[in-house]
Amino acid sequence: MRFTGTVRVLAALVALAIAATGCTSGPAMPSVQMVPNLTPPPLGVRDTVYNPPMLAPALRLTDQDGHPFDLTTLRGSPVFVYFGYTHCPDVCPTTLADIRAAITTSGIPAKVVFVTIDPARDTPAKMKTYLDFYAAGFIGLSGSDAEIATAAKAWFVGYEKGPADANGNYPMTHTTQSYLVDGAGLLRNHIFFGAPTSLVVSILQTATGG
Repeated sequence: MRFTGTVRVLAALVALAIAATGCTSGPAMPSVQMVPNLTPPPLGVRDTVYNPPMLAPALRLTDQDGHPFDLTTLRGSPVFVYFGYTHCPDVCPTTLADIRAAITTSGIPAKVVFVTIDPARDTPAKMKTYLDFYAAGFIGLSGSDAEIATAAKAWFVGYEKGPADANGNYPMTHTTQSYLVDGAGLLRNHIFFGAPTSLVVSILQTATGG
């Protein structure tokens, strides 16, 4: 998703709408909608909590080393889950850097799972190179188009491929929230793009009893 200048700032003012959509893993999850004429609460004031927490949807794809991955294998540790793509020029790298900053500041060894929504370009090898820049321990997931679509649908994440330019490059429009799953596998928070590090640290500490 491309944002420049003031448009990028406005992207942080995403309003959250709760969709009454069934989910086999628990209560309905929220979907994200852009509401251009609605002014949301200030950053740091918006609600990010699932109340009550719900079992995190399934996430079974291929990791950056080419091995099968199942989110349940990370039980015992808090996990940030984010759907994006490596060619994203701003929102994705900013989000990953913000999550890394919150983990470093909190001192809590949370995991980070980055799920590509662009499997045509984001192979496991590409994901490995991309995520090694951020921190050891970041997990990148890829798969077939159908596998990614199934995973995104389970998490109520939307995405769409944009038109390609003369060089074959194209953008991807996608949900910009990240999600925090606690050590028990419960989905605790949906965190909006641009959330201050202090807020993400507080969310992480609350989810882990810190």
